[in-house]
Amino acid sequence: MKNKIIMMVLLLTGSLSVHTQEIVDNENLWSILTGHCQPEYTTYTTSFFKFDNDTIIDGKLYQMVFISEDEFHEEWFFYGSFVREENKKVYYREYYGEEGLIYDFNLQLGDTVVLNNPRAASEVTLTLAEIDSVETTDGYRERWKLTNDEFEIPEYWIEGIGSMAGVINSTTEIFGGLCGTYILLCEEENENTIYQNPQYEHCYYLLLGDDDDIKTESLPFNVIYRQSIKQIDIEFNTSEKRLVMITSIQGQQVSKTQSSDAHLSFSLSGKNTGLYIINVLQNNNKLVSKKIMVY
Repeated sequence: MKNKIIMMVLLLTGSLSVHTQEIVDNENLWSILTGHCQPEYTTYTTSFFKFDNDTIIDGKLYQMVFISEDEFHEEWFFYGSFVREENKKVYYREYYGEEGLIYDFNLQLGDTVVLNNPRAASEVTLTLAEIDSVETTDGYRERWKLTNDEFEIPEYWIEGIGSMAGVINSTTEIFGGLCGTYILLCEEENENTIYQNPQYEHCYYLLLGDDDDIKTESLPFNVIYRQSIKQIDIEFNTSEKRLVMITSIQGQQVSKTQSSDAHLSFSLSGKNTGLYIINVLQNNNKLVSKKIMVY
């Protein structure tokens, strides 16, 4: 009986350690996909973020924010901002600015919190509406859904990992209608991948959908993604019969059309964000494929 009690205590202690993970830890690393809006398309790059080097500002202990943009994140640069964590609350400040609260993991279901991320459009009041869990390599962690009645886009946090928009980007996505986007790809702890966004196959992407990719002469068609209405437009150089198929990165078929029209449009309204593959089979049985990011 005594052994059973000891085992239960150990199990509870282990479970508790999962739920008290700190975000501001110099052993943590995040990869974040960033969309950069252009007049008719969006380019995508991946940035890695980590926190290091204790710094005292206004009597408070911060860590500096560092960024790397190479695939193997060998070169790091100071991002010009700082973070600190205290009592399960995380604060962020830029070099010449005031700090703002970007996380509060003390909430209970139904609680509200005012967040003021300096990177977001403005401060916002969020309510903790749902709590479920996601699987990581070290067990399950809580995922929180926070909402605001004024905005349709919810905010999602994973305990110890942060926002699904990226660790320093909490609340940046909920306003909607703003050009650009942030998406958490992966989070590492002690050089081990703890969490990978299930909608993405890799932890690093480079310039997906840039000008050379969308409008290149080496392909017999051009593709434009119109984010405001979640629509893919395909423009062909010639009018001839061809088969066009769109699939998710996991291989699930989204659309299949046979047409000789020089312009085709496909709605992805209601579909998940992520990478999609456009396959065009021409009369000469030549298959041409390209990837496009949907967000």
